[in-house]
Amino acid sequence: MVITGRIYAINPEDRVFAIKHKRAITYYYIQRSLFNDMEKYLTPNRFVQFKVYDDSSRVRNGVKVKTVDHFLRIMSIRKRDNIVYYDTRKHKHETRDLLNKLEYKCFLDLEMSMHPYYVDKTFVQEVIQVGYLLVDENDNVVKTYETMVKPTRHKKISKRTKKFLNITQEDVNKGISFHEFYQTFETMLDEYNPAIFIWGKNDYLALRDGYRVNDLPSLKPVTRYINLLQLHKNFFHLQNDIGLFNCLKLYQNVKRQQVHDALEDAKATFDIYKGFKRVLNGKQRIQFKN
Repeated sequence: MVITGRIYAINPEDRVFAIKHKRAITYYYIQRSLFNDMEKYLTPNRFVQFKVYDDSSRVRNGVKVKTVDHFLRIMSIRKRDNIVYYDTRKHKHETRDLLNKLEYKCFLDLEMSMHPYYVDKTFVQEVIQVGYLLVDENDNVVKTYETMVKPTRHKKISKRTKKFLNITQEDVNKGISFHEFYQTFETMLDEYNPAIFIWGKNDYLALRDGYRVNDLPSLKPVTRYINLLQLHKNFFHLQNDIGLFNCLKLYQNVKRQQVHDALEDAKATFDIYKGFKRVLNGKQRIQFKN
C-alpha cells in the first residue's frame, strides 16, 4: 500500500511520525536503519510518499502504527518550484550512472584470523588472506591477486581459524608480511586508481585496523570503497543483510557453496556486480524477499 500525505508531527525518539487527513490522524513507525538514512529529510509539513504492508500494523507505546517499508519521495510543496529532498527513482538512476561510468574496478575480499575458543583479551583480529580481481572499464579482468598474509601480533592462528578457513599453520607461515601486501596494494592503487568493491563493511574495517596494527600510513585518502551489499539494500529496499552466495544464487540460479576463500569470494562479488549492472540497465530482473 502506498501512502501519500504531509507530516503532521514526528517523534524521533520513538521513530514515529503522524499524517493528518481531514480529522483522522494515522501513525507510522520507521525501523532504525531506515530512520538513520532518512531522519535529515523528515520534518513537519513536508510531503511524503512511502510504502507500507497491510499486515504491518502493531501497537507501539500505546499507539497503533504501521511500519514503513521504504520511502518513495520526500519533498516540500511550493507555489513555484517544489523542493525534492529524496526520490527513489532518482537514486536508482544515480546508482546506474555511477556503475556504468566507472573505469578500473577492484573486487576485494579478505579473510581474517579468528579469536580462539578460550577468552584472550590480548587478541587482535588480523588479515591473513587477500584476494582481488582488477577489471577495466569493459569489465575485462586485468589482474588476479591472491596471497596468504602472516599475522603480525598473533603469529600462531587459532584452531577456530584453521577449521573455518580450512587452512593450516604452514599455509599461513608461507605467506607474505602485511608490509609486503601493503606495498603491492599501494602500487596497484597508484597505477590504476580503481573503485574498490567490497561486500559489507568488514573488509574496509580490517584494512583500517591492519594499517594501525602494523604502524603504516592509512591508504584511505587514495581508496574509493563501494559497498555492494549496501547498494543492494538501498536499491531493493532490503531491511536485512543478505549473504554473498545467497545473493549470487539470485543472479545465476546456481547454488555455489561458500568455501571462505578470499579469491573465490572476490570472484563472487564480481559476478554479483555484473548481475546488478544488468538489473540497473534493464537487462535482467530478480526478486528479493525481506
